[in-house]
Amino acid sequence: MKKLSVHLVTWNGEKYISYLFDSLKKQSFGDWKLLILDNGSTDKTVEKIKEEIVDFPVEVELIENNDNLGFAKGHNTLVKSQKSKVKSQYILLLNQDMYLEEDCLENLVKFMDENKDASVVSPRLMKWNFEKDDIGNLQNSFTDIVDTLGLKVSRSRRVTEISTGENYSEILSAGRHGKNLKFEIKEVFGVSGAMPLFRKKVIDEVGLFDESFGSYKEDVDLAFRLRSAGHKAFVLFDAVAFHDRTAVGTNKLSIKNKKNQSDFVQYNSYRNHLITILKNEYWQNYLLDFFWIEWYELRKFFYFILFDKKVLRGIKDMIKMSSTISDERSKIKNLRKIGWREIRKWFR
Repeated sequence: MKKLSVHLVTWNGEKYISYLFDSLKKQSFGDWKLLILDNGSTDKTVEKIKEEIVDFPVEVELIENNDNLGFAKGHNTLVKSQKSKVKSQYILLLNQDMYLEEDCLENLVKFMDENKDASVVSPRLMKWNFEKDDIGNLQNSFTDIVDTLGLKVSRSRRVTEISTGENYSEILSAGRHGKNLKFEIKEVFGVSGAMPLFRKKVIDEVGLFDESFGSYKEDVDLAFRLRSAGHKAFVLFDAVAFHDRTAVGTNKLSIKNKKNQSDFVQYNSYRNHLITILKNEYWQNYLLDFFWIEWYELRKFFYFILFDKKVLRGIKDMIKMSSTISDERSKIKNLRKIGWREIRKWFR
C-alpha cells in the first residue's frame, strides 16, 4: 500500500504536461502512486502523458474519459476508482498547471505524519509566469509573487485567497505571518483546490466535492464542510509549488475584475457561492452578519442586472436545486462537531 495517492485531472493541458511531469519525476519522496483522469482532451494532452509515464519512477494509472466531467466530478471519480484498489493514507489533488519543488511531496507528507490534528494541508503556492519560459530558462518563469496562502472568509461570507498578488519576500521581511515564515505553518480557514493534501479518512467521512458545482467554489464549499465537522486546515510554507492560475486571481471586488472574468466563470462562481451559503450557514451567524451578507449580495445582484443579466440564471438554477440543497444541508448538519460561535471566529 502506497502512503500517498496523487490524483491528476487533465483537460487540454498539453503545454503543461512535460513541465509538470519533470517536477514529479524529481520528487524526493517515493512512497506514492499517480492516478490520472483525462477529461476528454481534444489536444495532445493524452499523447504527451503516455510519453511521460514510460519508465515513470512510481506506479501510474491513466483513465481516458470521452467526456469532460468537470473538475469536481473528475476528482470524485478518481477517489471512487481507488476505493477497492489502494487504501492510501493521504490523497493529494493536483492541477495540471503546476510545477513542484523537489521536496514538496516529502515536506507535505512529513507534516501530516507529525501533526495528527491536521486534516488537510497545502503547499505555499507561488505564481508561475508560464509564458515567460519561452526563453528556455525555466527558473526565470518562477516568481516571488504569491498565488495563495490559503482561504479566508469575511463577515459577508466572501471567500478570498490570502496574500494573492503580494511579494513573498516582502511578507517575509515584514514578519506578517511570523518571525521565520519560511519554516512556519499557518492554520487557515481552508485551502485552495489547486493542490490540497487530505487524510483519506477525512474524505471518507465528509466526502470530497459537490458534483453539482462543476467548476469554481467547490473548494470553498469543502472548506466550510471540513471546518464545521471539526477538521483543521494548514498551509506549509517550506513546501512550495508554482501555479499558472488561468482564472483572474484578485482579492478586489470591482467592475474591472468582473469584466475580466468570462461568463462561464461569473455564472458558476455566483451560483456556487450562493449554494455554499445555503448549505453551510449556521442560522445564528446569518442573523449576526445579516447586514454584511446581504449588502455584499445586493451589490453583486445590481451589478449583474446592469452589466450581465445572464449570470442571474444561477438563481433560477439554484431554485430548481432547492430539494437537493436541502438534503445536502441536512447531511452537513449531521456531521457538525463545532458550534456557531467557534466557526464565526474565522469570519473577519
